[in-house]
Amino acid sequence: MTSTTTARALRETGLQWTPAKGDRFVIPDREMDDVVFVVSDMTIEAHDLPSGQVLGFNGTTEWALDSVDAAQVLWLPREGQLRELLGAAMVSLRPVGPSAGSPAGNLWAVTTRRPGGAEVTTTAEDAEEAYALALLALRATTARQLLPVAAGGLAAVLAPLPAESWTTTAPMTMTTTLTTTGALSVADVVAGAVGGLGADPAAGWRAGLAALLEAWTRPLESGPAEGVQGVEGHGSHVMPGADPVQVAEAGAKGVLVDLAGATWDVAVAAAADPTLDPGLDPAAALDPAVVACALAHVRTWPTSPARSVPVPGSSDDSGDGGDHDDDQQAALAELLRLTGRQQAMFR
Repeated sequence: MTSTTTARALRETGLQWTPAKGDRFVIPDREMDDVVFVVSDMTIEAHDLPSGQVLGFNGTTEWALDSVDAAQVLWLPREGQLRELLGAAMVSLRPVGPSAGSPAGNLWAVTTRRPGGAEVTTTAEDAEEAYALALLALRATTARQLLPVAAGGLAAVLAPLPAESWTTTAPMTMTTTLTTTGALSVADVVAGAVGGLGADPAAGWRAGLAALLEAWTRPLESGPAEGVQGVEGHGSHVMPGADPVQVAEAGAKGVLVDLAGATWDVAVAAAADPTLDPGLDPAAALDPAVVACALAHVRTWPTSPARSVPVPGSSDDSGDGGDHDDDQQAALAELLRLTGRQQAMFR
């Protein structure tokens, strides 16, 4: 099922919903976020009123609801709806590899064709979530909207890892300047980007990642997200009294860079482990849209030199029909260099 954080980000991109029979939705911020409702003729009907569309709850007392404005609920698109929204960009869906600790057991990979013709694969533990993340990567225009895509990339790398791999260390050439005494473990890298993972990181990372996304994708009108406070810790600098939207976006850019870096570090460590997937390509774990947004932000750091290549898809990309794969590889290489990393040497 499409997660609420991804669905919220999709709505922020301007995705429109006309409620119809069979559609699923949740009512956020009413302590009912985990209750999934379904539009039906018998229980929940959509009504068009002069004031707008409302969803009526017919004869139900379980949730103490009579009706709710459609604009106040969050649509959870189904697989068929997501495929339709992807349209010509949709290439394929396939199961890939086992997922440690996942009830379903498998990961699902959705391949889409991005502007310029490059094919990109988005992986998740749930097929609908993979579709939704792929759609979000195509529609997102801000760092906050891209956060679920970045988190999904990290989740796809972490999901297959057995518990013992969480103590695996990456070579020093793959780590940042966070340590000068030795390599970081997978648990250290993930905790640095996500936050507290509990006593058992292998069991707690999903909850930690979900909490991070919930904080950063929450609508600003419902109160400041926890993550917005102290955004300086994510490499962003915001003037006092700045607009809350600007503050949130500045902080989200820093979080995006952290998630991208952690994804790369863990993927490199996993690729170097002969007991894990020998075909893992660290570069494939990072969505080009995430790389482009992260690179644009890192280039604003005072320590970053003058830019060397345009960011694919940004305003400084001429879009002259060149090789987009080469552009994306160059952007990734620059992002890794500016964040103190090196490209993997395993292939």
